[in-house]
Amino acid sequence: MIDVASALAHESVASGSPCEKKGAVVRSPDTLEKIQDAFRLFQSQSEQLQTAYDGLKRDLAVTHRRLREKNESLSVKVGELRRMSSRLECIVASLTDGVLVVDSELNVDLCNPVMARLLGLSADASARGPYRDMTNGLGDARLLESVLRTGRPVLDSERSGIGRDEREVVVLASAAPILDANGKILGAVEVMRDVTEIRRLEERVQNQKRMAALGEMAASVAHEIRNPLGTIEGFARLLKRDLADQPDPLRLAGKIVEGVQNLNYVITNMLTYARPMSLQCEPFPVAALFADVEPVLRDRARNERVTLRIAEDGLDELGMDGDIRQWRQVLLNLGLNAIEACTEKSRKTGEPQTCSATSVGEVMLTAERRGARVALTVRDNGCGIGTADRARLFDPFFTKKHGGTGLGLSLCHKIVAAHGGEIGFESREGEGSMFVILAPGACVDTKAAAA
Repeated sequence: MIDVASALAHESVASGSPCEKKGAVVRSPDTLEKIQDAFRLFQSQSEQLQTAYDGLKRDLAVTHRRLREKNESLSVKVGELRRMSSRLECIVASLTDGVLVVDSELNVDLCNPVMARLLGLSADASARGPYRDMTNGLGDARLLESVLRTGRPVLDSERSGIGRDEREVVVLASAAPILDANGKILGAVEVMRDVTEIRRLEERVQNQKRMAALGEMAASVAHEIRNPLGTIEGFARLLKRDLADQPDPLRLAGKIVEGVQNLNYVITNMLTYARPMSLQCEPFPVAALFADVEPVLRDRARNERVTLRIAEDGLDELGMDGDIRQWRQVLLNLGLNAIEACTEKSRKTGEPQTCSATSVGEVMLTAERRGARVALTVRDNGCGIGTADRARLFDPFFTKKHGGTGLGLSLCHKIVAAHGGEIGFESREGEGSMFVILAPGACVDTKAAAA
């Protein structure tokens, strides 16, 4: 650094004469020394500042390098967290059980696709919202409130509700609290497992057990009853033969034979219902099935003044797999019941039964493909089914018809179940009923079958 004080002193001495002539003040050696000391101090402080500045630059470079390293490390961790979060989301979305997460205010934070399907929500059901608004009969707000309040999990609470397809859904629901590192409750997670099919299978197993027990009992009772029935019928026929020229006793003997035959029909139906069903399954066209039942149903409908309609559109393209004889019995039972429902409505409303020109009702048979199945529908506008009777409709020996055995619909249910199908109905009292059968479909050569 240039010695500024020395330079100023030298300049002052060299220009002394002019200054003295002008009356300027001449600097004394003490003043110059002070100036030199001040500049030396300034120079020292400047050097210290330069040194501090250089140190700060070095420290800043080190800090910048460390910060860059930290940022790179954090970026790696953020990437790992994102991948982990994405993986967890994929796992939750892939679970076969429904998962739903709520916060402490009972607002939904997460809902996987299975849970959305169970609750009947749309595909974008991950949107947040109040738990009570997003759940139907399968939700239980009080249970989740208890979990949030007590922190105790609840396992396997069975619930039932109506799903999007208007069918009953049965689930096992479990709920547990979500805790932070300090044990504070942040929310709760609820898991639902669809056990509808399991419950249906359990019900079928129980029905089979009951039917096995009933079969044993029916076989024993039938054996004990049929022997004396055969004797009674034999002697009644002999009596009828001997009384051929006596009208009144002949009529009474005929009643005895008819009563024995009716009783034997009931026993035969009971045995058919109770015994294990043997099926001879093979593909067949639906058109052939409808053609088999049409003559019987049309004759009965004509006698009862009921209009029978069979939708033939598309029948040639439909095929079923099963025992066509058993399916014929199912359609006949349902069709005859529908015709009787129309006449029963006419009787209740007091319409005249002698007017052949007026139809007392209408019965329609249709078939259509639904996925891999074929839907057979029997619809009528008859008297309908009472609300109190619907739960017992397929129970054996339950009937409201005069002289009925109560085994027709039970046999239909058993035949459909034996084929792996489903049968259901809708009805409004006084307006009519509709029975729908979902049967296993099959590909058949309809031209070959017709030939």
